[in-house]
Amino acid sequence: MDFYILKKQQELIAIPANENNCKQYLDSGYFYIDKVAACNEVNALKVLQTKQTKTLKYPLIMALLALPIIFVGWYSLT
Repeated sequence: MDFYILKKQQELIAIPANENNCKQYLDSGYFYIDKVAACNEVNALKVLQTKQTKTLKYPLIMALLALPIIFVGWYSLT
């Protein structure tokens, strides 16, 4: 089942992916964040958190892996 993740101030909510229901929330001041697939509202919020963690984690890991290569290249050229 798909869920829309909406945010108002610091509150995140997950609602079933129904356009009419989503429009009511958007009209009441919520902002659209993402659409995720999950079995219930709690899992939908967890899916969003893991998605955001992966988005931050992979570039950091790649940068850490590139640092030794840059240092080896730097010392071999000097």
